[in-house]
Amino acid sequence: MPLDTFNKRSRPSIFRRLAEEQFDLLVIGGGITGASIFRDAALRGMRVALVEAKDFASATSGRSSKLIHGGLRYIKNLGLGLAWESCHERNLHIRLNKRLVRPLPFLVPLYENRGEPRWLMRLGMLAYEALSGFNNHRFHHFLNREETLSLAPALPTEGLTGGCLYYDAVINDSRWTMEVVKDGVANGGAAVNYSPVTQLLHEGQQLAGARVRDDLGGNQYDVRARVVINATGIFADQIRRLDGRTTAKSRPLSKGTHLVFAEEDVPLSTTIVFASPLDGRSLFLAKHEACFLFGTSDHWEEASPDLPIPAPTDVEYLLKSLNQFMPEAQLDRSKVQFIYSGFRPLISNGDQSDSSSVTREDLIEVSPSGLVSVVGGKLTTARITAVRVLDRVMKLTGRDPAWSECKTHKVSIGGTNEAVAESLAYWVRRCPRLTSYFRVLYQRYGLDANEICAEVVRIHEGTDPTAEPIRAEVQYVCRHEMVCTLEDLIDRRAGFLYWNAEKRLERLRYGANVIRTELDLSEPEFESQFLAYRTHLERFHSLPE
Repeated sequence: MPLDTFNKRSRPSIFRRLAEEQFDLLVIGGGITGASIFRDAALRGMRVALVEAKDFASATSGRSSKLIHGGLRYIKNLGLGLAWESCHERNLHIRLNKRLVRPLPFLVPLYENRGEPRWLMRLGMLAYEALSGFNNHRFHHFLNREETLSLAPALPTEGLTGGCLYYDAVINDSRWTMEVVKDGVANGGAAVNYSPVTQLLHEGQQLAGARVRDDLGGNQYDVRARVVINATGIFADQIRRLDGRTTAKSRPLSKGTHLVFAEEDVPLSTTIVFASPLDGRSLFLAKHEACFLFGTSDHWEEASPDLPIPAPTDVEYLLKSLNQFMPEAQLDRSKVQFIYSGFRPLISNGDQSDSSSVTREDLIEVSPSGLVSVVGGKLTTARITAVRVLDRVMKLTGRDPAWSECKTHKVSIGGTNEAVAESLAYWVRRCPRLTSYFRVLYQRYGLDANEICAEVVRIHEGTDPTAEPIRAEVQYVCRHEMVCTLEDLIDRRAGFLYWNAEKRLERLRYGANVIRTELDLSEPEFESQFLAYRTHLERFHSLPE
């Protein structure tokens, strides 16, 4: 399925395909787990479809800590298997997909009479390197007091003995999920958003597919598949109930809240990791593009799995922890540019223990009807979770000789690093003034950025003085990434973490004409969506009073 048919205008033809084709797999859920299963299956040559009730990455996978990390704290909790797997997956993605997964130094400041002692940190880091096969981006090293302060001048100096610098990676989680979905589509899969499952279909006692509703068009379609996979994360119980399985009560959800600060407001030049003075929980202030991401609160909450609203207690905990640890930074409410909360798909045993200590491992279950449900897991290990799910599928159905072995550990997303570098170099030579913008485009879209750059150069060299290069990017994502709403466009396709609410609304106003054209919106429809998005920002991304 070519990506030029992966857009809002092509939804009728996608639903026709879903209704007419017999699929090997139907994946329910368009977060990173469902997306990874979808891509893996497509690369193996399976006939695979994916349906998502809202937008891709609109729940957990767009509201994470935005880290691809080995899980240093897993070692402390003796989760060595998960740490080993996480380290190897992180290193694999840095090697294969370095445009998306960006390795960065993480600094742990060391103090004389608090926090981890230096000897324990040395032991932990050696274990971390060993679990990574001594193949990390760079080997860790210890800093003296002066070197530590040069990287983090706002650190309190009393008792500071130095620091430990090690490497993990940061990522744009919604962008990552979108690129994984697109790669599955480009390799023959069928995917569509805003298509909730309303009923599971059976032949006798066995599952045979699902009925989905097109929330934009209003029609319902029966999708037939040999195996249905429930990869809906925090919504997994809703699909289980459609399968006739009832739970005594809803499971508690682990909630995390994050704050975004402008880079110029944070007196650091690198990411820092520290223990909260309030309860000892590990917190991070992570350097992203033009901003720092601070998080995360971590507690169980009895709530609906719909989008969580940041609570006053979440913000108070984060800011109080930060200001007690690093008071000279003076990072208060007035400096917060953006805020978001998300639920984690953790496997709760119901004992209400500290959610930060609950395992991030995945769990795969098969119901009597054949529904395959995967719960738990994390952004870093989603690829290997997908491998395990498909291994279970093949045990259920047998292996089709036409299916190949897993390729996701060998195939880059959106082009090899070498091909991406060569294509970027071509456009930089062609138009050196736009070098920084071209770099951003290739980081976000891989080889697909070639199409955007060509249009950018046409605009740049054209005769229309009012034309802006950003128009080319908006056109691309609307035509190739199934954008259906203004929120999709700004929050999960073309938006940036460092944009505050005012900036997001301003960019929509600025690009209103081209957006209306690409999404086939009348002026009243655009205004209605604009008001809905503004309300969304006020409810889910504003500091609570």
